[in-house]
Amino acid sequence: MGDSDSDRVFAVAAELFGLLSAPIRLRIVFVLLDGEQHVGQLAEQIAVSRPSLSQHLAVLYRRGIVARRRVGPQRWYRIANDRVQALCVAMRDGSRR
Repeated sequence: MGDSDSDRVFAVAAELFGLLSAPIRLRIVFVLLDGEQHVGQLAEQIAVSRPSLSQHLAVLYRRGIVARRRVGPQRWYRIANDRVQALCVAMRDGSRR
């Protein structure tokens, strides 16, 4: 791997770590490791106001970390990025040791 390739990899990783450095966003992703959830479920589990949750979900959605779908009045979210899921599973499993 050349210097420009490794620089790009480090830049992408730094951007992802920056995105997940907000505790609420990281908690959202960790909750979604267990499967798709609607906003009400996420708000209960994360214990954050819905406006704050919505802002963080919007950031994660715009960056391709989560996907969403509408079912009636509910919006459902799931992890959309396999690399993020693998990284967070490794973090979760490593913290259980």
